[in-house]
Amino acid sequence: MSGKVLKSRKKCGLTPVISTIILSAVVIAVGGAVWSYSQGAATVIANDYVNGTMTLLNEVIERYAVEHVSNSSNGNILRIWIYNYGDVDVTLDTYVNVTGGGFNSTLGTYVASEDLEEIQVFLTTTLERSDEVAIKVHSRRQNNAYYKHIVP
Repeated sequence: MSGKVLKSRKKCGLTPVISTIILSAVVIAVGGAVWSYSQGAATVIANDYVNGTMTLLNEVIERYAVEHVSNSSNGNILRIWIYNYGDVDVTLDTYVNVTGGGFNSTLGTYVASEDLEEIQVFLTTTLERSDEVAIKVHSRRQNNAYYKHIVP
């Protein structure tokens, strides 16, 4: 009988060692998965933060102004000169509202940094002397420049 008792003790001695090894492997695998996920999530959050900060920085340093406005002799074309005196290039949408006349726009005008660009807006109405024209120049970074032109 003592031989049977020894055999059963040997079997019982291996089971706790094997279960400890398996449990340790599972804990290490789960810990590695959690670490990998958290590292990936932290990287994504950090990249989003940096990209958002750079976008905001470009929005803050964007600078442009309406330098001059004139109209064609027949009154159908409004010429607007935009000067970009900022450090970043801009894409502009120009909106023109003629008092009592109508609304016109020109979209997607690219103006490089430190460049002067002429924008022509083709009007649906003919400008008359003393007409007031409200101009809004809107950038794709949500900045605006306003100008009021009175037809000479």
